Amino acid sequence: VFFGGGTPTLLSAETLTEVLAALGSAFGLADDAEVSIEANPGSISPEKLEAIRKAGINRISFGVQSSVTEELRMLERSHDFFTVIEAVSTARKAGFDNLNLDLIYALPEQTLASWQTTVKRILELEPEHISAYALTLEHGTPFGKWADKGILPLPDPDLAADMYEWTMDFLAENGYAQYEISNW
Repeated sequence: VFFGGGTPTLLSAETLTEVLAALGSAFGLADDAEVSIEANPGSISPEKLEAIRKAGINRISFGVQSSVTEELRMLERSHDFFTVIEAVSTARKAGFDNLNLDLIYALPEQTLASWQTTVKRILELEPEHISAYALTLEHGTPFGKWADKGILPLPDPDLAADMYEWTMDFLAENGYAQYEISNW
C-alpha cells in the first residue's frame, strides 16, 4: 500500500487507520504487507511519526530532494538538511526500519559536485531505499514558466546523464541494488 502524491501525512492517524482497515477488508492485506507513506521532513512531528507507525504504516518516504541549502530554496522546500537528519532520527526512534529518501537531480544551475555531495550525505543517513529522479519541466509549473521566460536555465541533458551514471555507479559501490530506473 502506498500513500503518496504529495503529503498524505496531513491526514490524521485515525483517518489512515480507517483507510487501512477498509483496504484490509476489501482486499485482504497480508500481515507483512509493506505500507508506505510520503512525508515532508519539514512538517512531520515525533508525535505524528509515532501515531502513523502505530496505525500500521511501516515504511516512510521523505521528500529530501537535495542536501544543498541553495537548491532547497530554489525548490521552495520548507526544510534544510539538518531538518532531514532530525526527521530520519525521529522516524527511527518511532520504529521505522524501512526508510526511503527521495532526491531530484539535474536542477537548474546544479553542478555534478553538489549532486555528489547530496548523495554522499544521504548515504550517511543509511536509508534502506533511495529514489533519484531527474527534474522534469512541466508546462504550467513554476519551473516550466521560469524556464520559458529565461529566468532559470534549462537543465543540461549531458550533465543530467553524467549525474545519473555517477549515481548508478556510486550507489552500486555502496551496496544499493538498482531495481528500476530511479530506484535503489
